[in-house]
Amino acid sequence: MTTPQPAPEMPAWITWPIRAIALIVVFPFRLLWELAVLVKRFVLVPVGRALGWLMRTFLLAPLLWLVRQILQWVLLPIWHALRWTAAALVTGVAWVLRMLLRHLLRPVAMAVVAVLVLLGRWVLLPVGRFVYNWVLAPLGRGCAWLLIALYRWVLTPLGQAIVWASQASYRWILRPAGLAVVWLIRAIGLGIGWTALAAYRWILRPIGLAVAWSVLATYRWILRPIGLAIGWASRVIYRFVLRPIGIAVAFTWRYTFGALFRGIAVTGRWLRDEILRPAGTVVRAALGLRR
Repeated sequence: MTTPQPAPEMPAWITWPIRAIALIVVFPFRLLWELAVLVKRFVLVPVGRALGWLMRTFLLAPLLWLVRQILQWVLLPIWHALRWTAAALVTGVAWVLRMLLRHLLRPVAMAVVAVLVLLGRWVLLPVGRFVYNWVLAPLGRGCAWLLIALYRWVLTPLGQAIVWASQASYRWILRPAGLAVVWLIRAIGLGIGWTALAAYRWILRPIGLAVAWSVLATYRWILRPIGLAIGWASRVIYRFVLRPIGIAVAFTWRYTFGALFRGIAVTGRWLRDEILRPAGTVVRAALGLRR
């Protein structure tokens, strides 16, 4: 490993202006910073602590004592008085309601129930029995007889007629019509199938064979020879034209522009190592900077 070379001494014409600028610009700001630190340590911090003690002693403590006394001697007695008043009011209302229920509402309700029971036993029950025996029962028997007669002499013959009509319609109309439709569809399907088979056999298949033969002949006698000719021409052009041109271009680049670019790169590295880097070292040493 090579030992690092000591930084060269800065000339006086660079050192003294830098020191003068530092004395004029940096030193006043440093003094102001130290003065601010002293003011904070010996003025602001003690004053803040004293103000905090004064606020706790003469403001917060009396205020908390006043709030505690108001809660204890004003709000708490008012709360107890309101709670006792509400409890007494609820108790009185409950006693009044209980007395009303026991001495007024319950006897009235028992009397109403007794009247309703007596009314149902001696009025409603006989009336209901009479209505059932002489009105509802005859009416129900009449409705039942009417329904039975309607079912026997109207609905049953009508249903039998509908069943006979349905069977006759199926046997003499729907079944022959269905057989005719099936025969017609079968005939149409056979005709379509025969037409499709004939079209395939005498039209589509010959056309397909002709198209396939045309495609095969085109590929065999036109496209394949053209492709072979293009491939042969491409190989000849590459071998006898493009490759010699590429070799000539590479040779020209290597011994003209390539050599020029390599010379420029060598010159740039020499400038960096022999001029710019030492000059940067001198400037950093003059400004008091370190890497």
